[in-house]
Amino acid sequence: MKKLYFVLVAVFALLAGCSSEKGDSPEDGVEGTFRLHSFLQDGMVIQQNQPFRLWGKASAANVKITAKASWADREYTCKAGADGTWVLEIPVPAAPSDNAPQSIVVSTPLRKAVLRDLLIGEVWLLGGQSNMAFSMGQVLDASAEISAADYPNIRFYTVQPSNTADPIFDWERDMPAPYGQWYSTSPATAGAQSAVGYYFGRMLHQELGVPVGLVNTSNGGATAQAYTPLEALEGDSRLNTAFVDPYKANPDMNVLVRPAELYNSMVHPLLPLSVRGVAWYQGEGNWDNYPIYPLLMKTLINAWRRNFASSEMPFYYVQIAPWGFDGDTSSQDWFYTQSVHIGYAYQREAQSLTREQVSHSGMAVTMDVGDPDDIHPTNKRPVGERLARLALNQTYGRSDVRCLGPRYNSLKVENGVVKLLFDHAEGLKTNDGQAPKYFYVASAAGQSHRFYPATAEIHGSEVWLTCPDVVTASTAAADIAVRYAFLLYPTTNLENGTGLPAEPFRTDDWSTDISYVY
Repeated sequence: MKKLYFVLVAVFALLAGCSSEKGDSPEDGVEGTFRLHSFLQDGMVIQQNQPFRLWGKASAANVKITAKASWADREYTCKAGADGTWVLEIPVPAAPSDNAPQSIVVSTPLRKAVLRDLLIGEVWLLGGQSNMAFSMGQVLDASAEISAADYPNIRFYTVQPSNTADPIFDWERDMPAPYGQWYSTSPATAGAQSAVGYYFGRMLHQELGVPVGLVNTSNGGATAQAYTPLEALEGDSRLNTAFVDPYKANPDMNVLVRPAELYNSMVHPLLPLSVRGVAWYQGEGNWDNYPIYPLLMKTLINAWRRNFASSEMPFYYVQIAPWGFDGDTSSQDWFYTQSVHIGYAYQREAQSLTREQVSHSGMAVTMDVGDPDDIHPTNKRPVGERLARLALNQTYGRSDVRCLGPRYNSLKVENGVVKLLFDHAEGLKTNDGQAPKYFYVASAAGQSHRFYPATAEIHGSEVWLTCPDVVTASTAAADIAVRYAFLLYPTTNLENGTGLPAEPFRTDDWSTDISYVY
């Protein structure tokens, strides 16, 4: 398997054989035919200001392949390697002001292929599990949203879910619709598109004014280890013990938890592609791995960046939404449960650590738009647009686009009032005009910790809490702990003036003997 992992390294090495010369002699290559990788199609979007790579297989070693792009004033050539694999790189300019379609002619003396209706713009990978795969046909007000989805310069491609034990070079060429084909977004096609991807891409398209390509690699129910290269997992002893060793002992385990198998079949074939970044919605499938999840995600991101040859590739992801695990969400006992399922709240905390440990990453919070009774909330527009805000602000330098909600900074206690200070809290308010919900305070004394509900009031960019059961005039900050929305399925109402929700948090590090008074 490791040998196959390095196939792509050899493919990129072929780039050394590329040139821009027109007058090469026949001795520089042999005659033959070629095949383009199935991803390379009419109607695709090409990443602006980055090299575009054509790749595929030739009928023999040393077949010379030539490409001429409509935007270039010269030809580019390469020769196939010993196994027939070839990669040809063409420089790409900024998107033309009129977003005019482009073309590329790829040829040998025995075959010619033409790629037409190509757009130069911004290309993003979409990844994760079912909430990223969730289609426009399932969203809130789906009929109206699809009818309005007339954006010919937003193009999308969906990889068919599959798994393989070893990395593959290409997919089968007869994938059923909507898989394996580039589509232009229209009312006729949008219903099959990733909803989060659509809203993400639409906001980028509207704000940047360039075409947007969305390549969806998500798979419902997937775990992060399934999208992480095996060598990366094996390279860390904790990850190897947690994920690789059980897989080797039971290779027939559920495909969604098998390490690397979704990466091998859904991501690896795309590695020559130049992309701007990744939008990711996953975490539900790893909620019970929360202690190791930050390490797992850091390893996944670093491996993708390495293998896509993009060391600072942006990676923006969604924090999992409130969900009641199909329990009785009207029950207070279930709402305040500290059973094993509370790992869902700890998973949100684990997700927040990724942005602290990985540069060029960011997290979209969804505590206000979840559905306690459905792991797949239908209101996907805020999710996609919050990812887009992160990209616009942090990748495209749009400082005017706010991308972060209120984030806990510190607390102080004055005269029996707990005063919480937040960052990114300009215009702090609630989305329903009511008092902020889901603040709780516990005494730090003793081994058992009981959290009591606190009354919350907004004062500028601060939230002030009163909780007479715990906090008195003599209480100091070190005497208490505060938790906000650190539960299974609290749908929150605290947000800043931009409408971005406050992040759940806790000021303690307790993991046992915790209860809530209600």
